[in-house]
Amino acid sequence: MNVLVIIAALVVCLACGWLEATVYLTQPQAIQAAFHSDTVERKTLFLTPAQIQKIEQLARVKMDSSIVSYYVARNSSGVAGTAFFDRRVVRTMPVTYMTVVKPSGVVDHVDILAFDEPVDYLPPARWLALFKNRPLDNNLAIGHAIPRITGSSLSSQAINDGVRLMLAIYQVAVRDSVEGTSK
Repeated sequence: MNVLVIIAALVVCLACGWLEATVYLTQPQAIQAAFHSDTVERKTLFLTPAQIQKIEQLARVKMDSSIVSYYVARNSSGVAGTAFFDRRVVRTMPVTYMTVVKPSGVVDHVDILAFDEPVDYLPPARWLALFKNRPLDNNLAIGHAIPRITGSSLSSQAINDGVRLMLAIYQVAVRDSVEGTSK
């Protein structure tokens, strides 16, 4: 009897579009697409309470964890970029995306890897392209340099918050270590 209830619930979820999770890229595919033949190294940060406070102040977003993993890509010229992966809840389901930050501290690009909400709420690629070359400042906000998206307001806010957070992490805790170890 319980198995029938579970199967019925899954059928209802599928019919209503609740289980429309779409994976566009895996993490290794996203890193490969972003950095091609560059050498990529995974790093992990253990942020101090003072760093977390500074990051949250700059980003105007709360951090979920004091542990941050990121990927530094290097080529013959030095550091090519730093990639951060983030997962945020949109309405009730998550979006997973990658933010690549240039050594100068501005966004190189943002790519969505997986989107578990209905595709109607997925921000378009042309909207994601608006983050390119944006620094962490007051204009990096929905309704300022980043426009609102009708029908995707929660998705756009979640991604904007995450990009702000990744830029703040880069600025406070990553930039100096990456620059100090570039060759």
